[in-house]
Parts: sequence; C-alpha cells; structure tokens
Amino acid sequence: MRLFPLVILFLFISISILSSCVGKKKESNFSFTSSSTPDSILPREKFAQVIADILTAESAVVQQYSQTESKLMRFEKYRYNIYKKHSLDSVTFKRNYNYYMKVPKRSELFLFIVEDTLQARQDSLKVE
Repeated sequence: MRLFPLVILFLFISISILSSCVGKKKESNFSFTSSSTPDSILPREKFAQVIADILTAESAVVQQYSQTESKLMRFEKYRYNIYKKHSLDSVTFKRNYNYYMKVPKRSELFLFIVEDTLQARQDSLKVE
C-alpha cells in the first residue's frame, strides 16, 4: 500500500500531460523562472506542497473505512483543511492548477517537484 500515493501521482501526471496537449495553443515566451509567474499565481514550490497534500489526502481516504461517512465526504473535509492550511480558496486553487497544467513543459517540471515532495515525505517517515 505504500506505493499507492505514487500510483495516484502517476495517474495525475498522465492525465495532466494528456489534457494539456489537447486543443491548447502553445504559450509563447515560456520560461521556467519564477519571474514569469503572474502575481496571482502561487510559487511553484508552494503549490507543489498543496498538490502533495491533496494526493496524500486522496490516498488516506481510499485506505480508510468508515460506516458513518462516504469517502467523498471525508475527502471534502481533508480538502477544506488543506485549503485552510495554505490560505487558499477553490477559485485560487483552480486558477493555479490551470496555470501549472496549461503548458506541457511547465506541468512536467511542476509534477516532478510534486513527485519529489511526496518521495521526501515518504523517506522522512522511514527515518522516524
């Protein structure tokens, strides 16, 4: 079951890359530097933490069983707490998600950062 978050991440990466390639115009003047990020967009590393938290929550929801609440209800609670932790709302999250997934090169780099974040979290659990 430890590989489950990585499976979710792989699916997330695959879907994101495929969806970013379909019917989108290429963005000109693309750069990996943070100076090209609009003011309303979170820094790459901060948003990667948000996505890593959401993937971890999805994994936890799948692995937990409850007779009193559905998995969707539990995930909504997790997501609310994640948004609160990172001072986000759903509109800001969607704006950031769309920004980072819009360009394949940007989304690929971003998803590698998310993968590294999840791997670092998993490694820290092994050390403790």
